[in-house]
Amino acid sequence: MRRAPRRVLARAGALAVVLGPAMASASAFQVEARTEAQAYQIRSYRQSTPSEPVLLPRRRIVQYLGLTGYELVTGQDVGFESSLRLFADLGLPRGEAAKIDGLRSEDADLLYAFVRYGVGGVEGKLGRQLYVDVADILAFDGLSVRYMSRLGVGAEVYGGLWVKGAGFLSSSVYQPDGTRESDVRRLDQGVAGADPTLTALEPLYGAKLLLENLGGVAASLGYRRAMVDGKTDIERATVEARYGRGLGLSALAGVDFDLLRRQAAQARAQVRWDGEVLAVSGEALRLSPVFSADSIWYWFAYAPRDEARVRLDVFPRGVLRYYAQAVGSRYHTVINDTLQLAKVDLSGQRSSTLGGSVGASLRRERFRSALDVTYREGYGGSQLWADLTAGYGFGEGRFTLDGRLSAARIRDGFNPLLAGNFLGTQVWASQALSRAARLSLVLENNVNPFTRWDSKVFFLFDLKASL
Repeated sequence: MRRAPRRVLARAGALAVVLGPAMASASAFQVEARTEAQAYQIRSYRQSTPSEPVLLPRRRIVQYLGLTGYELVTGQDVGFESSLRLFADLGLPRGEAAKIDGLRSEDADLLYAFVRYGVGGVEGKLGRQLYVDVADILAFDGLSVRYMSRLGVGAEVYGGLWVKGAGFLSSSVYQPDGTRESDVRRLDQGVAGADPTLTALEPLYGAKLLLENLGGVAASLGYRRAMVDGKTDIERATVEARYGRGLGLSALAGVDFDLLRRQAAQARAQVRWDGEVLAVSGEALRLSPVFSADSIWYWFAYAPRDEARVRLDVFPRGVLRYYAQAVGSRYHTVINDTLQLAKVDLSGQRSSTLGGSVGASLRRERFRSALDVTYREGYGGSQLWADLTAGYGFGEGRFTLDGRLSAARIRDGFNPLLAGNFLGTQVWASQALSRAARLSLVLENNVNPFTRWDSKVFFLFDLKASL
């Protein structure tokens, strides 16, 4: 009788061996979660004076939850990715939040959630997804399909509804700028001029021709259009190209052309050379905000910013790394006066800035440190910044302690409160509770002429598990 349990266990083990492969699934899941408790202060612009600023305490809790699934169907490239953010502002009652456009005291934002399927050279995504190119970063609810042949030539098409703040579990982070998130409050009050189309659905569609890894060259030619209430809101054409083969010469370029205004909105060109111990790069950019066609800013104040950068990175053998960078910017001040909305004379105003930065970093076993110094002068005043960071890992990195000291001398030509010396300190302590969980505490304090004295406290709990 004493041997019976052993025979039962043996039979159970044999049964598991026989049935195991048939019952096993290749599916795998990864769960990532972060909890943030935030306590900080913001300056009040009411009942406040420059000499006696009033700081309003703010207490928020934010929860991020991500779920990723791989090979949901055995033997098939089927996956799922999602990220959800929930938040609550403990110092902002719902009644007060309802009086301000786009402000919520508590809510949930579905950042992305889509099913992905790939077979051969075809990949499709269905659901809420992010899309990034030289023109913009946007989110839409819909379908995207991408095909790439073995020759490195392909195409992609996508379409759906632009994710806007007034939508279901939506955030206004990725919607076009320059308009209010919603006019529901004004419509309820019967305010003249309230716009019901701000919350209207905004269909979008686009396509790209693709070229990948053809002699080290990758390129694309794209088109995108979005419509609101039957009218074009955004219409863009993009061209991007990239060349690189590891060390040596590499280059990239991209242009975003606004088809409504018939001019380049964004542009970037970079040439870089990478060697064994140093790298040199030169870059030119044109940057413009992506405004909705319903925004007055799109037609009235559309001037872009042009910038040029030259950078040298040196990484010799050893623990030290160095860099130096020169930057020049030009802020275009052209105001559209053909609409006769206003007459603005900006002649005589300097519209360019010059400056640069130098820095060094050190990493030796458990210790790491970096020093950066930046100076800019010209349009809007002058800025001198110095940042010193240092960190150390204890017990094979299970406990880490990082600190940062920032000092700045600012002279802002537009805001007299942004003038003088600014000092900030930050301490970040983090403890690994297990291989999947980590607890962190961040303390920050700032002393400056703008807020006088303000503090921030962040508590973070990170969890990452594979199933």
